[in-house]
Amino acid sequence: MTGAANIKTEFEQLHGFWSDALDLALKEDSAFFLDYLVMAKVALGCGHLEPKVCDFVMIAASASVTHLNSEAVALHIEGALRHGATRKEIAEVLQISSVLGIHAYMVGVPVLLDELVATGTSLDDTFPLGEKFEQVKSQFTEQRGYWSEQLQSMVRTSPAFFEGYTAFSSTPWRSGTLAPIVKELLYVAIDVSTTHLFEPGVRIHTRNALRYGATPEQILQVMQIVSCLGMQSFLLGVPHLQSRAT
Repeated sequence: MTGAANIKTEFEQLHGFWSDALDLALKEDSAFFLDYLVMAKVALGCGHLEPKVCDFVMIAASASVTHLNSEAVALHIEGALRHGATRKEIAEVLQISSVLGIHAYMVGVPVLLDELVATGTSLDDTFPLGEKFEQVKSQFTEQRGYWSEQLQSMVRTSPAFFEGYTAFSSTPWRSGTLAPIVKELLYVAIDVSTTHLFEPGVRIHTRNALRYGATPEQILQVMQIVSCLGMQSFLLGVPHLQSRAT
């Protein structure tokens, strides 16, 4: 299947949509486009995740604060709806993706503490551990179902801020409809994306997904789907290239 019309048909069967940007990309280099499909067929067609969950993965990754691809979000919301997703489920996917901003704090706080120690500052005096620390830690563990050492310094430096984050990030766990395994797979997706590459989060949520019953093949499919985001570079650039190459 190498003709342009056949490539378009195969893409539409696999992804469920077509667009003007895809049409331009196919005209620019059909061989490259076909090579992408070889990879995408493995990622999207292996069947370890149901189709709507594949769309959830792409929604979460594309809506992430590190990516913010509005067109891709819209296309995959349409795909998820076609595959039977509810409005509430999709809203929950977006809520899960919205928590990614906390990684600014998770990365920054340990650096601050290291630099304070380097100046001779006592962390016990500046950020003493107390009853509030234990209370917030308990709240997070109860609502999110896990705890990790990476969270220690975040709670210690500002229990009030972390308490707010606990409430913010726990909304899908308190009132959501997605299964815990799906939630954790979506956290893996946004953390492993090449626009973020947050290894501590990938480890935490891979561990959680396995604990909830995810198979290695399901986790790998999430990582494969997100890896296909690289094609968006070609889709983004080709229209500008063609408009100038007259």
